[in-house]
Amino acid sequence: MRAVRLKRWQLVLAFAVAATLMLTLAVVAVSAFLLIFPAVLVGGLIWRFLAYWRGESASRAGRSGGDQVIDAEYVILSHRERGEPSARDADRDGR
Repeated sequence: MRAVRLKRWQLVLAFAVAATLMLTLAVVAVSAFLLIFPAVLVGGLIWRFLAYWRGESASRAGRSGGDQVIDAEYVILSHRERGEPSARDADRDGR
């Protein structure tokens, strides 16, 4: 494999392009943070204010109905009770 020898101006140009791309990425990331963070902060404050205004505590604002327990009795139905053929019936019928 042959080593590629770059001229000095090519190295400087490649470094300048890489530095420009990194700087652009940093500026985009910072500006996105500066736009999104305040919007999320204001949204959270509005959410808390509306929850307080409705008489809910701020910690329960996103929950529906609090803690509820559903009590029930469970019954396991056999195939016959459900009206389905069982595995033995299917073998006898040749299905």
